[in-house]
Amino acid sequence: MEPDQGRNFTMRAWGAAIGVVLQLSATPVQAQPWAPGQEPPPAAPVVQPSEAKALETLRLESKGPDGRKRYLKAAHMLLHRYWGTKAKPELLFAGDQASGCGVKTVVHPMAFYCPSSNQIAMALDLRQSVRSAKGLSEQDLLLLDFAVLAHEWGHHVNREKGRGPYGGGMGLTVKQEELAADWRTGVVLGWLLNAKALGVERFTQTANLMFEMGDYERISHQHHGYPKDRFQALTKGLSSQISPGQQLGDWHVDTTETFSRALPPEPEDSLLGTRRYEVQRFEIERGQQIATNLLGGLLGAASCIWGSQDQCLGMAMQQGKGRADGRYTQRQLILWCPSGRFDVSADDFDPQAISRDGKGQAAVLAARDCAPKP
Repeated sequence: MEPDQGRNFTMRAWGAAIGVVLQLSATPVQAQPWAPGQEPPPAAPVVQPSEAKALETLRLESKGPDGRKRYLKAAHMLLHRYWGTKAKPELLFAGDQASGCGVKTVVHPMAFYCPSSNQIAMALDLRQSVRSAKGLSEQDLLLLDFAVLAHEWGHHVNREKGRGPYGGGMGLTVKQEELAADWRTGVVLGWLLNAKALGVERFTQTANLMFEMGDYERISHQHHGYPKDRFQALTKGLSSQISPGQQLGDWHVDTTETFSRALPPEPEDSLLGTRRYEVQRFEIERGQQIATNLLGGLLGAASCIWGSQDQCLGMAMQQGKGRADGRYTQRQLILWCPSGRFDVSADDFDPQAISRDGKGQAAVLAARDCAPKP
């Protein structure tokens, strides 16, 4: 195949892939099983924490393409049992034949849910697709693979059970659909945290990679949400499973956006009334905008409700990937209890009053650890 022919084939394949949810526009929006703003019902009791731990063991033992397939097939089964859906989509990998949504052969970088054929494709090469993935181990990348699979499963569950707080009546947009899938991803990741099958550091690392993959261009109906939108959707799902004040291993859930764990005191801390913590805080960085990604974002980029496949492809080609970065940052937070001040390492601020912490984390830590013991 000549280079130009190869490029044309790739673009036709991607154009087909981004039309995978075309049928949604002709499908009536289902009634929500709960009111907007409420949290989802508990996960199906048939799924036990031991199953989540077994999946984590499999992840740590999986190596190479065959190991990835075994892990994702096991995760696929677990997600079906977790959500209790009537139908289980067929799971496809690179090279498999697809039977709907205009896709014949699954190729990189396809990751999509096709409702007409009830198929989920997982053909992303994450080392090619995500800048920060290059230095990670195979096992770390499998967690991101799981998150992508959970997102695509979210589309399937949205179709069968409703979109929860992202329903939006008959005016459904791509953004609502994508945020609803992010929300369901947060539900599953929160369940894994609660089941002790996922640690806080692995969760924040995986969430950061998800945010890096997303499309954040607010153009027309194709906009999938800025990092803060997608983070809030993920957190809304996460907070249905974990809550502030809860302890996860040696980490505390301080707020919906922050985690902390105590650091060993230094010699002068007892004299100064100082408390030290390692913290994870979600931050938005708008200083750097990435203006070029012709695929329009990997997570959910296969969703297009309006127009023909050619029109969908044209919109994706034009919108790019301009975005403000959103990510969890790992820092050190210091409290000076007597003076009611705090400082976070590697930020742009000098020590300031605890009340000035926009995340609310310093106030939570002070109320817990600065109050005199009875």
